Amino acid sequence: MKPQRDSLTNESLKGLFKSNFILVNQAIALTRFYIKSGHEVKMSKLLNELKNNPSEQYLKDLQEIEEEERNDNE
Repeated sequence: MKPQRDSLTNESLKGLFKSNFILVNQAIALTRFYIKSGHEVKMSKLLNELKNNPSEQYLKDLQEIEEEERNDNE
C-alpha cells in the first residue's frame, strides 16, 4: 500500500489532462460542486475522482443529477 504522501501527488494524473492548468480548473470546479452540494471534500477523494473521471462531462453529469434530485424533492 502506498503511503498517503505519495497518493497526494499529481503523478497518477499525469497525461489525463492536456495541461496542469486544466487539471487545476477541473479540481476547483469539482470541489466547488461538492461544497455547494453539502458534501465533505477530502483531498484523497478528490484526486481519485479526477483520476477515475478526467472528463469535463463528468462534472456536468453530476450537476444534472443534483438538479434532478432537487426537482424531485420539491
